[in-house]
Amino acid sequence: MTGTIVLQAFSGTCHCGAVRFKARCDPSYSVLCDCSMCRRRNSIMLRCDASDLVIACGDDKLTEYRFNTGVAIHYFCSTCGCYTFHRMRKLPDKFAINAGCLDGLDKAALRPIFIEGSKA
Repeated sequence: MTGTIVLQAFSGTCHCGAVRFKARCDPSYSVLCDCSMCRRRNSIMLRCDASDLVIACGDDKLTEYRFNTGVAIHYFCSTCGCYTFHRMRKLPDKFAINAGCLDGLDKAALRPIFIEGSKA
């Protein structure tokens, strides 16, 4: 069935494990963005509603970075520097989760769509 959203629960961590979180995402929909930030970090992202992201531990280790309009909030572990997720600019009620941080996700099976964030 086309267009069906199937949320799956994932656990995620930064590289050092100081930040741990849980997120419910649809792995059939992933994105790769060409904005100046995403182009440099080159991470595939899954979306989730803000209510579907729960930080289990390490909230105090998260550092935020904002640029341009300052609306999007990019979160990094202050210990290892790993990008974990960000609150989206165009959809502020959603987060984009770094697929590389999610345990049990077959990243090779992802087929990300390309988003031209550089033109937004």
